[in-house]
Amino acid sequence: MKKIIFLVSIFLCSITFAGNPKLPKNIIIMIGDGMGVAQVSASILTNPNSAFKRFPVTGFSITCSADKLITDSAAGGTALACGERTKNGTIGVNKNGDSIPSVFTLAKQKKLSTGVVVTSEVTNATPAAFLGHVLDRHNDELLAEQYTSLGTDVVIGGGEQYFIPETSGGKRKDNVDLLARLRKNGYTIYNNFDDLKNSESQKYYALLEPKALKHAGERNYSLSDLTQKAIRSLSQNENGFVLMVEGSQIDNGGHENNQDILINEVNDFESAVQTVLNFAESNKETLVLVTADHETGGAAIIGGELSGEKLKIGFTTKGHSAAMVGVFAYGPQCELFAGINENYKIGRKLFKLLNDSHFSTSIK
Repeated sequence: MKKIIFLVSIFLCSITFAGNPKLPKNIIIMIGDGMGVAQVSASILTNPNSAFKRFPVTGFSITCSADKLITDSAAGGTALACGERTKNGTIGVNKNGDSIPSVFTLAKQKKLSTGVVVTSEVTNATPAAFLGHVLDRHNDELLAEQYTSLGTDVVIGGGEQYFIPETSGGKRKDNVDLLARLRKNGYTIYNNFDDLKNSESQKYYALLEPKALKHAGERNYSLSDLTQKAIRSLSQNENGFVLMVEGSQIDNGGHENNQDILINEVNDFESAVQTVLNFAESNKETLVLVTADHETGGAAIIGGELSGEKLKIGFTTKGHSAAMVGVFAYGPQCELFAGINENYKIGRKLFKLLNDSHFSTSIK
């Protein structure tokens, strides 16, 4: 029976994109920070039209780091972005501390546009895994400086304080104004959503808060809105694009053992997944991959109504767990991500879709 389901999934992928190129033109990687199976279940049980139901291929990811059973976001993000496991606390480097390329590096070499959309600071661990290289994940000032030389087309999230000097109310002790440097390099800078949504620029940083963005219920815009804006900008490149979208604050709900924050943030992320799938269905050249860097909270659904109302989530920890997380794929080559994946092999599969010869070792 399992074999039949797997073959049906592959068939659905192939018929969806019949007549189109074998490899995707665009890749959209969506990461729910701390989003385990229970968190996804909460979305599905409370929303009969949940986007998670739309994926023809599903699987799991083992999230261990190079040195720990339980990963942090730095190592978890690096495995997905760079195709190698590394030590907890380090970003964009291998376990020996050497800098390694991410899928964004390869995308830029192929003249694809790149972008990140997050609800955390843009220098936080997961986006940094795609954009930076540091031995200490908390070195936000260095990461921000590294970003200014990368040529990433679209960067949306929080963390403006790491780009401006202390004398201007920021956190930069070197008093360098990185926003001025970005403007000099041709970027438009936005600090509020109203200006961003009405913009026509194709190359910009939208740093919408000094720190992380407000929680989903406290904003007048959604992660879906931000994602839609990024897709409109990046899709102007006829060569294609690679976009990473993170629902960063699902993790907060797990750490705080706060089910209201958790559910609101998962729903905010799910709305972005709906937006991305709608684009992919229309575009027919886009691979959508949704997963998580790790699970947070040891969450389980322990009560509620059959209708999904009055859901009750229990927690076993305020930290991360080693539980496997879900993998959901749609589009060209989506069948690559079925079954149980090692987290770093997900990254290697993304590399393979951009350049088959990048990793000499097998990804299967």
